[in-house]
Amino acid sequence: MRKFGKVFLLVTLFLLIFTDAFSAPNIPPKPSEYDYVYDYAGLVNQNDANIIRSIGKAIEDASGSQLIVVTVDDIGDYPISDYALYLFRNWGIGKKDKNNGVLLLVDKKRLLEGKSGKVFISIGYGLEGAIPDSVAGRILDDYVLSKWEKKDYSGGILDGYKAIAASVAKEYNIDLNNFNTDDYVVKSRSKKDNIGNIITAIVLLIIAFSIFGNHRRGPFRRYWWWGGGPGGFGGGGVGGGFGGFGGSGGGGGSFGGGSTGGGGAGR
Repeated sequence: MRKFGKVFLLVTLFLLIFTDAFSAPNIPPKPSEYDYVYDYAGLVNQNDANIIRSIGKAIEDASGSQLIVVTVDDIGDYPISDYALYLFRNWGIGKKDKNNGVLLLVDKKRLLEGKSGKVFISIGYGLEGAIPDSVAGRILDDYVLSKWEKKDYSGGILDGYKAIAASVAKEYNIDLNNFNTDDYVVKSRSKKDNIGNIITAIVLLIIAFSIFGNHRRGPFRRYWWWGGGPGGFGGGGVGGGFGGFGGSGGGGGSFGGGSTGGGGAGR
């Protein structure tokens, strides 16, 4: 009887690990045509999309950094930070040797319902100095959400992109005067604020470890710890499929195989 119990326990554990490993989010497949805005949810008007493309190309031509906008209809029940992390790594945003990519991800369903977890800025390893988490959060608060409160969804995405581009341009001394991004530069918080944030983060980590130390959860985190990173799950449609989007491409480039450690901010 004891032997049966052990076998049952092992089978149960295996099934839990197996289920976690294949419960990755249903993200859009990696595009065959390279662009700076993938508006699957139809939130960005054509004029704003073209401005994003022009800024994105100027940034990439000067520094190799890839700043990408992705909107989707519905990410399901996943935390948007997890979804953004998986999409970022699966697409390989940024150059592999520099990890200098940024993803601005928007969930239309949560946005229209006024729920949290509707937007996330995911930062590649190489740009975490240019856009620390605190700056990413202020970009969302000051430029994205302020426009969204007025139901200007396209304008919020464009202004958020400009603020991201301004931070990257400052890091690499890129001249973006033609795009009027100087007013979008967000400064890092003071050292006093940073110390307060660090203390808060430490307290939260202690609480989290005390509660979940022996019960790690999440749709696919255990798989990453077990297997070392997300694999190449096939993309697909969330909420009816990922259709095409209008407008010209971003100039014939390609994603460079960049990655992220999960840095960024969401709202």
